[in-house]
Amino acid sequence: MISEKYKVLIENTIEDDKVIYRIIVRSDTDEKVTHNRYSQLKDFHDQVTKSIYMLKLQMIIPEFPKRKLFGSTNKSQESILSRQIELQNYFNELFSVEKVLNLPPVQKYLPGEQKQQEWKIAVTIERYSVYDDVVVYFMRFRNKNTKEEWVYKQRYSEIKNMHEALIAQGFKNKLPPFPQRKLFGMTNENPETIEKRREDLETYLNALFSTQEIYQSEVIQYLIAESQQDYQKSKKIEQMKRNSQQKGDLNVKVQQIQQKNEDLIKQEQ
Repeated sequence: MISEKYKVLIENTIEDDKVIYRIIVRSDTDEKVTHNRYSQLKDFHDQVTKSIYMLKLQMIIPEFPKRKLFGSTNKSQESILSRQIELQNYFNELFSVEKVLNLPPVQKYLPGEQKQQEWKIAVTIERYSVYDDVVVYFMRFRNKNTKEEWVYKQRYSEIKNMHEALIAQGFKNKLPPFPQRKLFGMTNENPETIEKRREDLETYLNALFSTQEIYQSEVIQYLIAESQQDYQKSKKIEQMKRNSQQKGDLNVKVQQIQQKNEDLIKQEQ
């Protein structure tokens, strides 16, 4: 999933004395419309909050517009309009948080949502690097159906967080064994130990993706979306660097030509 900018517009209508909010989410190329009551939107906010906690994500999201302390919102057009504006501001602020866009509850509101049956994932941990005594594993994901591939970097602790999140979702008895930490010493001090852990993590991840129920879980769907977004972002940055380098090389050539012309003029004088 390539990170996009979304703009949210909200309209309202009254049906059977209940306020229905029309949520219009627009990207540069598409839009999606959903219809929800306030209580359903509050449930959505609670799901997002729960997902952030479960996945141990470090992010701050906006507060959800509170209920009126007295009276009913749908009794006053002014109150309805006020809540509509509050909800619209809430959604626009929420959707400006990049990592939030990869959460399954949020993706249901986004245009261009992909269907799970399009994916059949295999994972290869093709290498690792050690940065500041921390081992980072380079995982190559491959969608067997579309042949699409992308690379994502994670530490052991981040993969373990995902395992714990799956346990929290109720998959404890269906999960493959997770590679354990060393009882003594540090893994990053021994290349053989790192290689063994790399193999064990690769086996673990492929076992997750081969179990349909686990694969369809919110945790794994977030991993797929987040890893794709991160890969596309990295590619964009690399392209910008190449363009900058090419522009720099061109400037150098222009300066060289200018200097050569100036030297020729001096010689003629």
